[in-house]
Amino acid sequence: MNDSKKYLYVINYPAYEEELCMLEMRALFDREPEDKVLISQIKFNPSNSIFIKKRLEIIYEKETLQEILDYLEKDEMHLKDFKCEYLRLQKGNISYEERIKSTREVGLRIIGNSTMIEPETILGVTKYNDKWFLGINENNDCKWHLHETKPCSYSNSLSVRTARVLVNIASKGDSKKKIIDPCCGVATTLVEGLSMGYDIFGYEINPKIVKNAKINLKHFDLETKIMKKDMHEIKENYDASIIDIPYGLFSHTTEKDQQDIINTARRISKRMVMVSFEILDEMVLNAGFEIIDRCTVTKGTFKRYILVCQ
Repeated sequence: MNDSKKYLYVINYPAYEEELCMLEMRALFDREPEDKVLISQIKFNPSNSIFIKKRLEIIYEKETLQEILDYLEKDEMHLKDFKCEYLRLQKGNISYEERIKSTREVGLRIIGNSTMIEPETILGVTKYNDKWFLGINENNDCKWHLHETKPCSYSNSLSVRTARVLVNIASKGDSKKKIIDPCCGVATTLVEGLSMGYDIFGYEINPKIVKNAKINLKHFDLETKIMKKDMHEIKENYDASIIDIPYGLFSHTTEKDQQDIINTARRISKRMVMVSFEILDEMVLNAGFEIIDRCTVTKGTFKRYILVCQ
């Protein structure tokens, strides 16, 4: 969502997921963070990303803290119950004494009740690239961690972290886009997509796995938007598909099967986000897709290749 406001996002990621984070940021904001900070006019819920830790809705952006304090006195900001905290960034942090002073001076200029217990509004103040920022801060609620303990899972299932990122990349953060996971397994992507408010549907050919997928969705009080069906029989069209290509180690999928899956994804969706254990660029191009972005996720000796295609 674009509006006239500006937002400062605080980003963090483990080293092995840096490429994955950058891929998601490019999909959501058309740019990468610098020093784990990203400023954009695009409004995105920080709790929908595993990498966004905080979102500051910027009210003031000034050269000095004193300028912000002067504007607060002039504008007479009224807040019922609030607290003010300093956002520590990777680069350009100030001393502890300066941080305490900045939050105290801001708080003294707000008309309202300052409280540390369940404030209605959290103000954030920070210094970045030699500028001072003050705004409304929203933290990532991290509720997605609860999905890591779903009732039914398989060792080769996508992780909650990866599934959440794939949905964001497929939708580009637009909840109005129709997304399909035509081989959705135990509904890992569906749980993430539906919990974030996306319009996502899943198909799965194995009736036992469909049953387990429904158990997972019901466990999290989510709509059971899944159907037992062969993906090659799908007639509807979608804005984006998420494809986790079956691999020989975990299934009896042949190269022809893999090509057929990608071909069907091309037929039913304008955009595809594909995950594989091997490089399948030729198959993707043969299906008529153009590869517009990519990354590799490496953890130890384990590699997964992610392609964004349209």
